[in-house]
Amino acid sequence: MRNYKKFSEKEKRIIGHWKKKRRGSKLYRRVEVLDYAAKGYVSREISVLTDYSESRVSDLIVEFTKNGIGYFLSEGRRGGNRRNLTNEQERKLMEKFSGEAEKGKVTRLREMKKEYDKECGKETANSTFYDFLNRMEWRKVKPRGIHPKKASDEVMETSKKSKQ
Repeated sequence: MRNYKKFSEKEKRIIGHWKKKRRGSKLYRRVEVLDYAAKGYVSREISVLTDYSESRVSDLIVEFTKNGIGYFLSEGRRGGNRRNLTNEQERKLMEKFSGEAEKGKVTRLREMKKEYDKECGKETANSTFYDFLNRMEWRKVKPRGIHPKKASDEVMETSKKSKQ
């Protein structure tokens, strides 16, 4: 795999500066990839030297090309919490659902998901919704009080007496 990016002298200086400044941090390894690329190493060689996969090396170089060093320095980089709602929004939505359940209403997951999608402003996958329910420690499984076809007490008593 070949590196197509040609680094300018200014970019090389910036990379060198941040490599020295961030020694020993997570950022250092990513900047080290850029440093090797700036020195003319190819992705395969860089991946061996830095223990990143070749595709990750290429991704880091592309991100640097698109966004500059600021991408690596910013705390708001990709990853981490990718939830559709904030914790506060999730809590309010769950209060609504649990309030209905406590009043004795049957809560249907399909209706809950529609409400969740409405709050998100887009349609979400079922797994996303179930992850939300799991975070909120919502358990749908509840034992039934009595079986709907259970015989009455009188019928059970007469059955017991007839067997004796």
